[in-house]
Amino acid sequence: MSKTSVFYKDIAPGAAENAEFLPSGESEFSDTGLLRRETAARAMATGEWNEWILDGSVSPFTGEDIPFWSTELSGEDCLFEHPPSLDIRFTKQFASLGITLVFNDATFTWASRVGIRWYQGEQLRADREYEPTGQSFFCQEKVEAFDRIVITFLRTSLPCKYLKLQQVIFGIYRTFGMGEIRSARVTNQMNRASLELPVSTLSWTIDSDDELGFMFQFKQPMEVRNDGFLIGVYYITDSKRRHRRVYDLTCQDALGVLDGDTFAGGYYSRVSAMALLREILGGDFDVDFTDVEDTALTGIIKPMTKRAAIQQVAFAWGVCVATDGGEVIRVFNLDTTPEAVGRDRTYTGVTVTTAAMVTAVRVTAHSYTPAENGSVEVGGVKYADATQVFEVRNPDVTANTRQNVKEVKEATLVSPDIGAAAARRVYGYYSLRDTAKARIVWRGELLGDCVTLPSSWDAEPTGNIERMDYVLSNTVAAEVEVLA
Repeated sequence: MSKTSVFYKDIAPGAAENAEFLPSGESEFSDTGLLRRETAARAMATGEWNEWILDGSVSPFTGEDIPFWSTELSGEDCLFEHPPSLDIRFTKQFASLGITLVFNDATFTWASRVGIRWYQGEQLRADREYEPTGQSFFCQEKVEAFDRIVITFLRTSLPCKYLKLQQVIFGIYRTFGMGEIRSARVTNQMNRASLELPVSTLSWTIDSDDELGFMFQFKQPMEVRNDGFLIGVYYITDSKRRHRRVYDLTCQDALGVLDGDTFAGGYYSRVSAMALLREILGGDFDVDFTDVEDTALTGIIKPMTKRAAIQQVAFAWGVCVATDGGEVIRVFNLDTTPEAVGRDRTYTGVTVTTAAMVTAVRVTAHSYTPAENGSVEVGGVKYADATQVFEVRNPDVTANTRQNVKEVKEATLVSPDIGAAAARRVYGYYSLRDTAKARIVWRGELLGDCVTLPSSWDAEPTGNIERMDYVLSNTVAAEVEVLA
């Protein structure tokens, strides 16, 4: 049976990236900066009591990444004579329902008594002791404004053991199944010509079984999965509590988040498109360039949102951008090998809408030179903007065809040397006049995939997926839009 779930990171957004870890009693090979993310643990020979199993699964230390190991072994009573500690400082204030401590899962031990203090400046906000019962343990304490956490590890679960801390999560990870999801709708969308970068969204209502409350915060991530397929990752924009355990949530994808951040812009001369995209993202999100070749771009990006700046790069480059199917922003070329969606996966027949004929496409290319009286200013420098229009006309226009000209004027990274190619690309987009829609059983299709939809007439529409609207249940149905 199919299974759909929402994986929710109930964390303090940005806390892990902002945290400075100041350890005490750590081994010389510890790298506490690794505590901010998940790392793989391995069983290693350390001389601990009953730790070295002689079956080949334990090997000597050979320079692996070690987040935080103590220098001191706990005693036969499991207590530390000099308890190791971790002082975590932040330059900003954060809020969370507590923290999750993840210990080395390649062994059978953990810290079984931990003291944690939360501070806001010099003020002690909370002081608690916890007794973890496993290798991952949530230390619950709702603190709405903290900029320092001090963790002291007092005892291990077994005697004569090192403290081995693998990760610190500033919150808790939770998974909701369909039994807790009252309704959920997802819209994933893209534009094959990158004339725009549409935002993908998740809207859902949760009726939680968990007694633990929530602290829904802006930009907290939600991962929607079905049978091992990741539909997408979405970030909270709004939440409303309707009952003790019932919440309405609105979320958007990475591009929506980036629409709220600004990019200063600049002048670029034959800059790598890949490097420019990474500069715009600034480490906010990872990007996947799996099947595209880099290119050099020349022009200007004016001060604008990061989403708008990414669109400028993608359009000039001639690539597609989408966020579905993974935790990264995908930059890719369109799939050209169609796969048939069988009638056994189609709920309703295909409908096809035909747009009006486009009679011509005009793309304006830009050349920028520094000039005191220039009309464009970026980074304190004025530039003169010399423009050149590249046009592609529809050869099938007749005397009775209504004029329908599409223009692209503000693509400021389209220089004259790529203007003609950009115009041909845009014309190719508008020459695809048919939009086919069908409601199907979703089996992991992604935006940009090339599919053939079944129809009741001779020609079965084939094209690339530009939009999918999902109604979430354990069997996920998606209304697919294909530009054919």
